Amino acid sequence: MVPPFIRGARGDRILCSFIKNWYKLTKILKNLYNQLPALDEDERLWKSNNQTWVKRLRKAMIEYRNIGHDWQFTKPQKQLLEEYYNANELLIDCLNSECYVSREVRQEIEDTLLLPIKSL
Repeated sequence: MVPPFIRGARGDRILCSFIKNWYKLTKILKNLYNQLPALDEDERLWKSNNQTWVKRLRKAMIEYRNIGHDWQFTKPQKQLLEEYYNANELLIDCLNSECYVSREVRQEIEDTLLLPIKSL
């Protein structure tokens, strides 16, 4: 189900992009899965090839799901990210509640939700 705050043309673009990326990621993951040695094969085969396989998996996860980065955040950076997340969560809760927000304000919030601060 598409969240209520992602609807219309913007939502359609997001959904279409998601489906395309999901399809590509699925193909890559199936390919990686097929490269795994069978459980009864020699363990040396896995040990000699696992670094390359893991790198390919990490690359796919970063490219298609934007996860797997080796972030090295400082404690203040982690705190700032948590505050940013909480603020966005509050905005989404407000948009999905019965509180009144003008159409213009609602649209501005939806258009800029989760964008990096430097993009605003």
